[in-house]
Parts: sequence; structure tokens; C-alpha cells
Amino acid sequence: MAGRNKHTWTTEEDAKLIEALLELHVPEKYGGADNGFKPGYLKVVQQLLDVSLPNSGLKSEPQIKLRMKTWKNHFNIVHDIVYGTNTSGFGWDTDKCCVTDDVEVWDEYIKSHKDAACFRDKPFPQFDNLCKIFGKDRATGHGVTDLGEDATEETQRNSHVDVEGLEDIVEETQQIARGNN
Repeated sequence: MAGRNKHTWTTEEDAKLIEALLELHVPEKYGGADNGFKPGYLKVVQQLLDVSLPNSGLKSEPQIKLRMKTWKNHFNIVHDIVYGTNTSGFGWDTDKCCVTDDVEVWDEYIKSHKDAACFRDKPFPQFDNLCKIFGKDRATGHGVTDLGEDATEETQRNSHVDVEGLEDIVEETQQIARGNN
């Protein structure tokens, strides 16, 4: 029975989950506490996924909650590799979405960080978006890039939606989806 709730996430499901989290990751919506979100955000994420992935059957618990836990764990490992102290020799390849290294650096690092071994030569395409989602808790100022006025304007546009407005958007999107079926 323990494996009954096991769900293998597809690339599309991961992408839609990231979209939903980025949509909610604004302080006036559900930004704030647990994993950078206020309590109750998992239910709203589930509602958004019910619209964007109507036949997935994904539930806030256990599937979405467990995926978030896995991503947070993976994010922390990769973040520590790329931006941590005493990790000279590592970098991030934005095209391949993976950690860059040389063999000796990896070999030495995984001696004391065995959980990082699985990220050797493995793409982690969610990392950049997870930096936006989880990065608030991990900000070091290391590797900061000025994204320019366009990004600032986009952030300001997205930061003026309240929770009630979000619930209206979810309801409206659900109605549209029902009308297209």
C-alpha cells in the first residue's frame, strides 16, 4: 500500500506545476511562509493544475506536496554546488541546464556530499525557475544578474494581484475549460 500514491511526473506536468507556482509566487497572492508560500497554496496549485491538466488527477496531497519536497531538496543540493562556499570549480550551464565541472572537482566533492552524485552530468531544467520560487530563502548575492527594466516592469505588473482576484481567475479559467470540452 505504501507505493499506492506514487506518481511519475511527466515533463508537461512539471512545466505546468512550475507555471502555477510562478503565478502564485507573488507576496500579495500566496507568497510568504512554507516553501515561500502561505498556507493553503497547495489547494490553489491543485485548482490551477485541474484547469491546465484536466485529466491528470494530481492532488495537493500527496502528489504536489511530495513533488515540492523533492524539488526543494534537489534545488538545495544544486544551489549548494553552484553557489555554496568552498565549491570552486563548479558553474552552471544555462544551455544544458546542468552543473559544469571537471572530473577531479566532482570526485572530491561527492566524497563528502554523496547526495550530489546524481547531479553529475544530469540536466536539471527546473533550476532557474526554482531559484525564483525557492531562492528567497537561499539568497547569497552570489551570481546576481541585473535583468533590466523589462524584468522589473513584468514583476511590478504581476505583483498587483490579490488572493481574491486569483480565486476569480481560477474560477473563470475553469469555466472556460468546461466550455471547451
